[in-house]
This record gives sequence, structure tokens and C-alpha cells, in this order.
Amino acid sequence: MHVVVVGAGVIGAAVAEALSVGGAEVTVLDMRSPGRGASQASAGVLAPYTEAHGNTPLLDLCARSLDMFDTFIAGVRERSGRAIEYARTGTLEVALSAAEAEHLLNAKAWLDTTGVQSEWLTPDAIRARESAVSPAAVGALFIPTHGFIQVPALVTALVQSARVSGAVFESPVEAVDVQPRTAGVDVRAGARTYRADHVVISAGSWSRRVRVQGMPALPVRPIRGQLLHLQWTNGAPPARVVWGSECYTVPWTDGTLLVGATVEDVGFDETSTVAGVQALSAAVAALLPDARNATVREIRVGLRPATGDGLPIIGPVRSAPNVTIATGHYRNGILLAPLTASLVRRYVLDGETDPAFGVTSPDRFRAQPSA
Repeated sequence: MHVVVVGAGVIGAAVAEALSVGGAEVTVLDMRSPGRGASQASAGVLAPYTEAHGNTPLLDLCARSLDMFDTFIAGVRERSGRAIEYARTGTLEVALSAAEAEHLLNAKAWLDTTGVQSEWLTPDAIRARESAVSPAAVGALFIPTHGFIQVPALVTALVQSARVSGAVFESPVEAVDVQPRTAGVDVRAGARTYRADHVVISAGSWSRRVRVQGMPALPVRPIRGQLLHLQWTNGAPPARVVWGSECYTVPWTDGTLLVGATVEDVGFDETSTVAGVQALSAAVAALLPDARNATVREIRVGLRPATGDGLPIIGPVRSAPNVTIATGHYRNGILLAPLTASLVRRYVLDGETDPAFGVTSPDRFRAQPSA
């Protein structure tokens, strides 16, 4: 089976890897190069239970995918021969006010009813766990199952593993038109047409530009996120993800820290702004005071693909079963990569329809076909 995957961010790369390892002939088309869209500006936080407020379809998807991560990463490492920085050291969600503490204690009470392990830390316990956290902290919620992953390394390893299994990556190539046929699908990119048995559209915020004959445009819009990459210079940086009400931080073993992330509905504008940098700088200084002495190594900007209902779009198109969608993951693309790749592989290669499609199907947005 020949499958064309449109998009080579973390979702497209994970799908391509799963399909090629599963025996498909895979061609990946990307308008830039692998991992250069939203993925390059992702901090790689794996924290489905942070800010969770009850059972929701999205939480179910994210928790299911988190449970797959250890096996997922071990397989990609082995097949690619690449190192991937990955840690399940937990997250520390910090309260800097009584109101924030009450909110987190309510979250812990709900987590206790679900069986998810968590721990409430007093100010002294916070300082013993993470000395870099502000002394103004009045409490913190620690969730040990959470973690983080270095996203650029993950994308590189996924691409390498897929290539080892025979996948071909072509860029810069922008697929603009998909025409389902009785026994396959044609994908037009510029003057070239790719003929395949199946196509998977995973172009992130640009998925809307890939028009499928007989379907409305995919309802995905870009939400800009700015991310700071800091070099820590004073004392020891945190050893785990630290989360505040205005930002989160992710440590790397090289002594640097990622600080994210803004949420800006500005269309396809990928520029960094003074306002965005100032907001993140002020937030991280309040959370981790020694961050004031850190140096700015880089400012990253990515466009997250958002949907109207906050759920990703994953699954086959009812009117064109040889077209599968895998986009709209918004802020959970990294976390949902293992599950998305598994769902797509099982459907494309084995015809297996997962119950998750009941909430992620592209057909939930059905409207009048575009001309």
C-alpha cells in the first residue's frame, strides 16, 4: 500500500513512522521541512492532568496517549538509533496566592476520586523539592506521572526511523488538492500529482489549505505561541516541569530552560513580539526569581492548529474512506502523537475503527461541500 502523508510535524512524522514500520510505502510532503511548524516551538510538556477539571473526551485521549509514551519512545529510540531526551519526573503546579492554592486543592480532590496519584506540597516541601521556586509560593500540586520530551530530537528520530523503513520525505512541497478516486487518491502539489492508495492530511494549521474534493475546508485555525529558550546562569535550574498560572517551564539537561507559552489569535503571523517576550519574562521571574539572571538564547514561534470544540480531528472521512485526517491537536500535539499514530496506522493498514473516532471524526463538522 502506498500512503501519502501531508505534513511532517510531530503528528505527520509519527504517522509516517508508524505506517512505514507497519509495511506501507510512505511518501511525506511538507511545505517546509520536518518539524519546522508548530513542533519547533513546542516545549514538549506531557501533562494531561494539569488544569484538568473533570472527565472530558480530551482528557481521556491525552491520558490514554500518556500511557503509551514509554513504549513509544523506547521503540523510536531503538529503530532510529537516536538519543531523545525524555523524562517522567512529574510536574509541579505552583500556587502564588490563596486563590490559586484553593483552585489546586480542588483539582487534587478531583484527582483523588479518579485514582490519579498527586501530592500537595507545603512551602517548605516545595523548597526541598525545587529550590528555584519563588519563596512566595503558598503551596504546590505535584503529579508524578507527568513529564517532558525534547521535541526536535523526537521529530528527528521519527523521521530517521521512518526513512530506515523506506519512507521518503519531500520538501518544500505544498499539497493543495486531494481528489479521491474509486481505487485510491490523487494528491496535487504544484505541477506534480502523486497517486496513492491512501492520503493522511496532518498539515497542522495549514491543513485548511489542503482542499479535499467534495469536502468543506478543514475547520482549523492557527493560534500563535511564543516560547523563550533561556540559559540558566544562577544556581541550579528546576529538575522538572514547573507550572504557574501565567507560564510553564521545562528543563533540559544542558542547563537551559524553555518558558511557554503565549496564546494569540493573530492568523498566520509567525513573528515574535516585545509584548509576548515581556509577558513570559515577567511570568517566569515571578515563578522562578533566578530566571531574571538567565540569558535569552532564542525566541521560538509556532502556530498551533485549533478547532472550534477543542478536540483534535483524527479519523477517516465518511465520504472518502481513503482520506484520513490527523490535525487540530492545538496544544496537545506532542502528547497525542503516540495515540494519533496508532489510530491512523490501525485504520489505514488494518481497517480498524477505534472508539475514539466517535469524538475525533472529521465528519462531526459536516457542512455543505465547497465548490
